[in-house]
Amino acid sequence: MNEEYSNKLSAITLSKSKNYLFLFMIWPFLAFITAIINYSQKESRKVVYIFLIYYGLTFVINSATYVDAAGYAMNLKVNAALPFSDFFKIVGGLYASDTSVDIVEPFISFIVSRFTDDYRILYAVFAAIFGFFYLKSIDLLYDRYHENPGWNVGIHLAFFTIIIPITYINGFRMYAAAWIFFYGAYNVILHHDYRYLLIALASSFVHFSFLSANILLIIYFFVGNRNAIYLPIALISFVIPQLFAATFQSISLKLGGGLQSRFESYTNKEFLGIRQESFDQASWFLKSVNDLVFYYILLAIIVIQIRYGYLMKGKAERNLFSFLLLLISFVNFGRAIPSFGARFQIVFLLFATFYVFLYFLKLPGNKINLLTMVGLFPMTLYAVIAFRQGSESISAWILTPGLGFPLFAPSLSLVDLLFH
Repeated sequence: MNEEYSNKLSAITLSKSKNYLFLFMIWPFLAFITAIINYSQKESRKVVYIFLIYYGLTFVINSATYVDAAGYAMNLKVNAALPFSDFFKIVGGLYASDTSVDIVEPFISFIVSRFTDDYRILYAVFAAIFGFFYLKSIDLLYDRYHENPGWNVGIHLAFFTIIIPITYINGFRMYAAAWIFFYGAYNVILHHDYRYLLIALASSFVHFSFLSANILLIIYFFVGNRNAIYLPIALISFVIPQLFAATFQSISLKLGGGLQSRFESYTNKEFLGIRQESFDQASWFLKSVNDLVFYYILLAIIVIQIRYGYLMKGKAERNLFSFLLLLISFVNFGRAIPSFGARFQIVFLLFATFYVFLYFLKLPGNKINLLTMVGLFPMTLYAVIAFRQGSESISAWILTPGLGFPLFAPSLSLVDLLFH
């Protein structure tokens, strides 16, 4: 009986896979939408993953907006002209002052350059790596969603997916590292599984700055939940972060080499001037949306702890809250280094949104909660801006029928189709 059931299940699975494959070849975007609707199915998740890679393969670079993306494309062409012997210069680059501290991206670029200098292949590889950890992290929440499905849980799950969307592969190093770190840290924090420390540590090879986040994670792993210590530090971090700027600089000077040069890149006056000029040109909502979401999530956590703390007494919830206290301290003190704290604020949003998600999982009822209503405006605004920014790299042709058609059609981004 069991064997017969297993055979029927295998036949159904094979049939679904063939149907998805056929639909994907005819109309990839329609297959993607269908897979999203049926995301609980294993075959659907594979289709979503394949479509993310397809997006990378059709990636559109706007050199005026995506400076990092244009740089990756240029480096690929430079690497294509180099002999294979230069590959070994990447290894050991961590402390070399004239090479990248981040090893993974140059490694990928060099390997891809052995076959092609077409940046679309490079971005397909970026999307494959980014998409793997992106979907793995989403699955951690989605698989729990059915414990108490409803508006509040669904809205925060949806927001979690767009905090760092796939379109952020334009800045591959930082944002791929963020998802790698989240996936590894999730299992370390909630399940105290030391094996996932290796995955979290791998994020440091994608982006140097995650070395500090991993030190924080290791401290938590060994020290554990010490809220009597963490809470005062978190409160102080909102008041006196500038006191630690000299400490960060002193550490970087002692480490020397690439680490020192990377710190200088965060604090260089010319760099900061360019960044500030770009920031000043942004609209008010671009300046404010990250802070709006950040303070909404902070407010939600405070309300949950004060009024509904009894719902968050489980081991996983207590572990996550303790780590959040450490992480918010890290973010606030990191603001002493311009662009550093702001970068990790988005990482804090991942963990903090997950905490709010866990709260709503435990909350009975299906009505939209007041907390959710308060957060609707900043979360919606964040989603709109993420879509507007991401549309610059999305090929408009990816929405049309025909697998591979965007590769041969004239370059046309979604932003040009909708907003210009």
